[in-house]
Amino acid sequence: MAGLYLHIPFCKQACHYCNFHFSTLPDRKNEFVPALLKEMELHKQYIEGAPVETVYFGGGTPSLLDPKDISRIMEGLNLHFTLSPGAEITLEANPDDIGIARLAAWRQAGINRLSIGVQSFFEEDLRWMNRAHTARQALLSLCMAQDEGFGNISIDLIYGGPTLPDDRWKQNVDQAIALGIPHLSCYALTVEPRTALDTMIRGKKLPPLDPDVQARQFMLLIDWLAAAGYEHYEISNFALQGKRSRHNSSYWQGLTYLGLGPSAH
Repeated sequence: MAGLYLHIPFCKQACHYCNFHFSTLPDRKNEFVPALLKEMELHKQYIEGAPVETVYFGGGTPSLLDPKDISRIMEGLNLHFTLSPGAEITLEANPDDIGIARLAAWRQAGINRLSIGVQSFFEEDLRWMNRAHTARQALLSLCMAQDEGFGNISIDLIYGGPTLPDDRWKQNVDQAIALGIPHLSCYALTVEPRTALDTMIRGKKLPPLDPDVQARQFMLLIDWLAAAGYEHYEISNFALQGKRSRHNSSYWQGLTYLGLGPSAH
């Protein structure tokens, strides 16, 4: 068994906390896809023909690619690798990229799991993080994805920021539970070196983060999700029964995987 990780390095704008490799130059997408297909061909022997059980389109923001490019990439994967019939194929997506036509195209291409970068259901939090989507889009995107037949959905939520007191953190978690989202990845806001957030805190334009608040919100999260029937199976990940991320779990199990794209390793 093996897994494939595909790094799609494009974003609409830079989130204040992000230190991943990305580009906000969308014109480079036309060069990227052929290069990724060529990289598949050059490195396919790394997994020695093992059946591929999981594929993960990470980023960046993979949902920025044209659905036709997602289909081209899937065709390349099927050409160069042996995808198992029940393979878990995840696409990271931002709420503002999600619409009915795109959802249908992704399903047709073979995507069967979505990881949606919600981060918060509150407008103030999203503006503070410099996210491209709105609180309304966050909620609407999840409803559309479920209506389109995506039953395997994960969302990202961020806690420990200065705009998120405990009661609003609970509202974020309660909203995810009420929607029946089967998988949550919840991360403490982290100040990474040389990010916009780091610069603003060093310049005293923003207060430093409070580690005691972050620790408390993490412990509250554990209790809330346990009461709702979620399994805390990895430090940041919580899942309903049978909905663990098979791809992420393969890393911890030491299974073979191949990273493709400019910042995959």
